[in-house]
Amino acid sequence: MCLAKNSTGGFYAVKNSNRIVYNFNIGWLFHKGDIENAYKYDYDDSNFNIVHLPHGIELTSENASGMRNHQGVVWYRKHFTLDVENRNKRHFIYFDAVMGKCEVYLNGTLMTKHYGGYLPFIIDITHMVNYQKDNVITIKADNSDDDSYPPGKSQDNLDFTYLGGIYRNVYLIETDKVYVTNNIEDNNGSGSGVLINTLNINDKEAIIEVKNHIINTDSYDRKFSLKTILEDSDLNILLTKSQDVTLKSGQGQIFTQQITIENPHLWYPNDPYLHFIETQIIENDIIVDDLRTRFGIRTLEMCNLKGLYINNKPIGYKLSGVNRHQDYVYVGNALPDSGQRRDAMLIRGGGSNIVRAAHYPLSPAFMDACDELGLLVSVPNPGWQFYNENNPIFGQRVKEDTKNMVRRDRNRPSVLYYEIVLNETLNHPVSVIKEMHEIVHEELPYTSTLTAGDMDLGKKADLDFYFTGGKQENVKCTYQREYGDGGEVDNWISQNAATRVNTCWGEQALINQLLKRARQLDELYKTKPTRIGGSLWCGIDHQRGYHPDPFLGGLLDVYRIPRYSYYLYKSQYDADFHLDGIKTGPMIFIAHELTQISGRDVYIITNCDSVRLYWAGKDYGIAEPIDDFKWMPHPPIVFRDVFDFNVIATKYRDITNNLEMVVEGIVDSKVVCRRVKKYPERLTGVKLEIDDQGIDLIADGSDFVPVRAVLVDNKGIKKVLSSEYVHFTIEGEGNVIGNEVNYANPMKTQFGVATALIRSTTRPGSIKVKAYVNGLSSDEITINSIKPYMPFIYDDRYVNRTDEDDSTLPTIIKNEPNDINDMQELNNEIKRLKLLLTSKEQDIMELMGKI
Repeated sequence: MCLAKNSTGGFYAVKNSNRIVYNFNIGWLFHKGDIENAYKYDYDDSNFNIVHLPHGIELTSENASGMRNHQGVVWYRKHFTLDVENRNKRHFIYFDAVMGKCEVYLNGTLMTKHYGGYLPFIIDITHMVNYQKDNVITIKADNSDDDSYPPGKSQDNLDFTYLGGIYRNVYLIETDKVYVTNNIEDNNGSGSGVLINTLNINDKEAIIEVKNHIINTDSYDRKFSLKTILEDSDLNILLTKSQDVTLKSGQGQIFTQQITIENPHLWYPNDPYLHFIETQIIENDIIVDDLRTRFGIRTLEMCNLKGLYINNKPIGYKLSGVNRHQDYVYVGNALPDSGQRRDAMLIRGGGSNIVRAAHYPLSPAFMDACDELGLLVSVPNPGWQFYNENNPIFGQRVKEDTKNMVRRDRNRPSVLYYEIVLNETLNHPVSVIKEMHEIVHEELPYTSTLTAGDMDLGKKADLDFYFTGGKQENVKCTYQREYGDGGEVDNWISQNAATRVNTCWGEQALINQLLKRARQLDELYKTKPTRIGGSLWCGIDHQRGYHPDPFLGGLLDVYRIPRYSYYLYKSQYDADFHLDGIKTGPMIFIAHELTQISGRDVYIITNCDSVRLYWAGKDYGIAEPIDDFKWMPHPPIVFRDVFDFNVIATKYRDITNNLEMVVEGIVDSKVVCRRVKKYPERLTGVKLEIDDQGIDLIADGSDFVPVRAVLVDNKGIKKVLSSEYVHFTIEGEGNVIGNEVNYANPMKTQFGVATALIRSTTRPGSIKVKAYVNGLSSDEITINSIKPYMPFIYDDRYVNRTDEDDSTLPTIIKNEPNDINDMQELNNEIKRLKLLLTSKEQDIMELMGKI
């Protein structure tokens, strides 16, 4: 299935179209802290740092919880020029999100103020931009506490952090003066942009409705043909509808068309087939505007006591997933599109068929991937245990967020429900919730539109279905929005829990978490059909505001490395399950490291009927899933009293290099998969692996990919108990995010692994990554970055040099680009040589003045 790249500004750009979408992320100037007059056109910004978006104000350490992040005003400025031949076009700047509140200036003039850090906004710069001259757009962004807009809660009482910056994409969109409006424009109510909905589905056909809002901003009337083209996932044309239109100067109008599709390929979570609607405005045989909207042909319905129906059929299985926060180690919220997509792939590949956004709308790139992977997802109002009853502006902005989040994501087949009750907010007025429910259904007046919220408030407001904890509901369908954490915590001050595990705590801690997660998962599958499913808290470790520890209960840690529990969830897919984009099929994971402190019992995670285990040449027979877990599809398996290190230290002392554990997976009495795990021996080196999930690295100055440095023995077997500092160096078109100040490079290994985030420059090319550990053999690996898919607009002065984007990190000397590159290479080489030298050799060399 051939799919377009990520959406841009709420739609998919068409190649060679008169509508051009420019990447506006490259070549920004940045200053941390407030300064006077930075909005002015002629402000001297020569001392600003050069950054590329997405950008997160600062680089943090692995632990950025407990109010350690910057809070306050920062400034961004970008210089750009538009050609004079474009003066008859319209130009818009679209922001996917800017954290907190912001002011946007163009050439010194205030264009807009925006409140809220999780939803997009768009500004029309057509009448303010200079053509063939330097333009300056300036953003004053502020992520400090402010209770006038959602979420509104102060960070010292908040379970996540307002990590700042222009942390999502920015686009410059160029259109004709007659154009299809953007979904989030507010010039025609709910009719703005393109709205696609499946009205009806039966065994033979589907009827879809397409609404286009088109506006004529020209000084005279325009006559044209509106052409609506239905395309399959490979962009092959299936159906076309046209109508002739005349729009007077200044007039906007909604055009509604219905399309009947015979024998359609429907969208299901386990068969997420996508279609496109291409909208063309054709005038005098010339396409003056053209864009694509991606959607899936599907309907949703909560059938009360029967459960969830998709396309008029019961879904047939329990929804099992995770909650997800958006932050990432070091970069905060500034995760590029590739990282957003990797997160979705890891979540879907790890056994989840649903993800609850916590507690704000997630990135469009993440949502794009959900559509493609059949990963059902929620869209929540930003909020957490706070509603400002003392300020009516807060309530008004909550309702504005409701409207805007629906408009942003209304065409997505993966959206299961809109979570309109602010999370765990007991004082959220029922009257306001009812208004929000009405807003959602006014924006989307279709049967597939669903609202949800906590049960007590949701019942009072008559939402479409409810969230519950342990209790059941026999009137409407319910969903367990969070499970797996609250009952495990000792108290809410200390917050110690066996489910919260730092990976470096080792094997036994990971096994403890695994067994507790297995019990919790089994309880979820035990619930009635009216409980359509639940989401584990939480899928990925995340930073918190009010507590000094990050949340450590994720199936994935902050580096996106799986814990044992991840494979438990992954194993709930049947052995014959298949889905494009993730690795599926029969699987085995051996939750045992064969070390001197490993336990005697061996836990096997698998989706096979049974497994056979061999250790050190001995057959331990066939074992079936643990009887204690009766409800989940594929419980773990345990072999008792298998491993004894004392035996290795005596009986196998001279033949340890032949020791291995072999596990065979059996389905229908046949061996369908096999896993071999070798006994690790003497630590000898470091091995590099690129963890890109098959996603290209884009040369845009902000994209990055994780590279894992694994400590290994002479056979390449991972040494989880070894602990070393790994130093990473770069040659070519890339750099390592962070350094020794935030403990990113060199990095100390955790459970045998150190991760470096390798970021591209703005020039495509090869990146040679080397990893060094003093006294061990090193390794190197090459990554190739590619040219961006989109054209981009930037000033050359602010692209060839990239400064560190955190004032707390060592300052890079300001100089000409080539001198800086040379200095960086020299510093890297000096660090590498220092690591290779013994302490005595360093002393001698320092005395000689060579270093």
